[in-house]
Amino acid sequence: MTEGSLSRLPRENIELPGGAAVLRRRSLVSDDAFIDAVAADVEHLGEWLRWAQHPPTREETEGFRAEQDADWDAGRSFVYVLTPADRFDKVLGGGAMFPNGEDGVLEIGYWVCSPATGRGLATRAAAALTEEGLGLPGVEAMEIHCDRANVRSAEIPPRIGYRLLRVEPDEPQTAAEAGQSMVWRHDGAGPRPLLQAP
Repeated sequence: MTEGSLSRLPRENIELPGGAAVLRRRSLVSDDAFIDAVAADVEHLGEWLRWAQHPPTREETEGFRAEQDADWDAGRSFVYVLTPADRFDKVLGGGAMFPNGEDGVLEIGYWVCSPATGRGLATRAAAALTEEGLGLPGVEAMEIHCDRANVRSAEIPPRIGYRLLRVEPDEPQTAAEAGQSMVWRHDGAGPRPLLQAP
């Protein structure tokens, strides 16, 4: 996981429990839909996401998508956007799986636009990514790293079977961050994450 790539790729579309939303490979959703969603919600998203500090330009978006596509095809990292099940043109949020520098471990991240908060989408997306990641060859554990000040995000890992490993200093990436990263891990033991997600 630290070098090289996975021998098998994750699914490009992951339906969340309940069937109302789908995590889709980033390249399957238009740049316009992505730009519109992030630009309309910069104040909310930029509080915790360093890449959402300003409305994305088309050039930035196209460049990031091309890099993410190349990384996916090479089995290095996997970026998704969350959409309604019946639409590709509305972005509700997103998530990703990527190496964190430790063999056999993938880290996940997740985000939800403010109009879609309070519906359990972030929890279900994190559970779905965890389940998908643990099913990949060579992956022994999943991690979530979350700034201690991000209380809503920090409520998600224990709900889906993660345990807190440690809290460590981490350089703040946004104005809201406290600089203390909570490191959560799921090693696949116990109930499967999707069964615990509301």
